[in-house]
Amino acid sequence: MEIKKSRTGLHLIVGVLLGVIICAGVIFATYELGYLTFDTKEENETVVSDDDEDSKNAEEVTIDNIYGFGSGKVTNANGITYTLTTPTHATGINLNLDTTGTKVTLSINPTLVNEAYSLGWVTAAESYIYEPYEITFDQKVIDIFFGGIGQDVVGDTILFLMEDKTIEYIPVKTALMAGTDNLKSYGTISGISDVVKFYEANAKASTSGFQTILVETKDGTFYDLRPIINNGQ
Repeated sequence: MEIKKSRTGLHLIVGVLLGVIICAGVIFATYELGYLTFDTKEENETVVSDDDEDSKNAEEVTIDNIYGFGSGKVTNANGITYTLTTPTHATGINLNLDTTGTKVTLSINPTLVNEAYSLGWVTAAESYIYEPYEITFDQKVIDIFFGGIGQDVVGDTILFLMEDKTIEYIPVKTALMAGTDNLKSYGTISGISDVVKFYEANAKASTSGFQTILVETKDGTFYDLRPIINNGQ
């Protein structure tokens, strides 16, 4: 008598394996197509294109070129070259800005300023007393600069950088010669706005040298104040 082995179990195993393979294939296909995602954490990566990198480098170069002193940046140089120096002016004048930012106390020693500016005042031979004079502004003062213009103290000038980024000024000897009541702002220097900084500079022309005050504006432009103030601004 011949006994036939049942193939039912083998068929069942083969069917299960085929089902697993088919399911795995379907899952893989849907994942690759983007229809199926797994709950895995991926770090977000920022892709920087070559164009973005070039733009950033160009911006950095532009900023470096705009800000900071450069003799060739003075728009009204007229053939003059400049080198930076420290502010210089005659002694005998002190300046203080109050907490409101709108009132400056200008204190002078009559003996010292009389000698420095040849004012012809009658003063005590040696006096250490400073006399205060208050100057009130309509807006806040955010910086004060006291420097020299020209070849001697005659060009000493006090500059006030105002909140609106304009400049008001006092020509020191002119004010003192007119009397202490004229120790006040002589108004706004016209034609210059958006000022960010003052510089004292040595200026060298073809035949002479002198000191002057430069101002820098927010676009990187420099102006020499000597010709502007000397022209009655």
